[in-house]
Amino acid sequence: MDGRRMLIGGLAAIALVSSAPLGAVEADATRPRLEVTDQGRGCPGIAGAFVVLLDPQRGVLILSGAPFPGGRPAGEATGGALSVSTERGRWELARVGTAGATQRLWAAAYRLPGTSGIGCVAFDRDLFAAEGDLVSYVRWLVADVYLQLPADERQAFPAFTLSNRRVRLALLQGDKPPVELAGREGATLAFRAEGDARTFLISPYVLDPELPRIALRLAATDQPYWQSAPKQMLGWQAASGDQPCLLGDPRVTIAVLGVEPAPAP
Repeated sequence: MDGRRMLIGGLAAIALVSSAPLGAVEADATRPRLEVTDQGRGCPGIAGAFVVLLDPQRGVLILSGAPFPGGRPAGEATGGALSVSTERGRWELARVGTAGATQRLWAAAYRLPGTSGIGCVAFDRDLFAAEGDLVSYVRWLVADVYLQLPADERQAFPAFTLSNRRVRLALLQGDKPPVELAGREGATLAFRAEGDARTFLISPYVLDPELPRIALRLAATDQPYWQSAPKQMLGWQAASGDQPCLLGDPRVTIAVLGVEPAPAP
């Protein structure tokens, strides 16, 4: 793992390159982006190479416009309503389409631990060697990220997308000059604060790229950050372009500088 440390005015920022667990690391240029609406399950509209819909009784439905491990043909995405038949029953969807022409559709449904709820997630990564890799990635994204977001943020932004966008943050401590942290959404960014021996870890997730609004998962460790020793979880915070968040320990303000679009595949 490569890292870079920047010492400015008592703050140390360590920019890390870190992949999300058990998943893909790059987008597939050939996989079309689906556009799905399912108001009945709390999804006002979402787009991605993969779309995952949550149903508290049935589990999760994974949709994509190209074959994937474990997926079965599920009709055509025409931009209108669609009925998808799976081993877990029939899912009636309000709208499934793409930005282009009619697209064949593949689907799979699973009941995964910790994923009961409503809403939807999407992701643009596609490097899964087997069905188990994809299922593990979906479970991580739904159970460990989406359903762990602060409830008010998830209610305000029920359609959650994990892509390859670059998030830029600024750290401010007292009257010291700001320190910039930047990295891919979902990656781990680290910093150290003056007078504290711990390393603090931030994982940023984009709630709205236009505002922009970012959810921040926070943790700390007194071990080298690259080691697999358990981290002390510090909970979640949210910040936007005009509403920075203030941490209590350490007393550091995190401001959002911007969200850059994902690079073309």
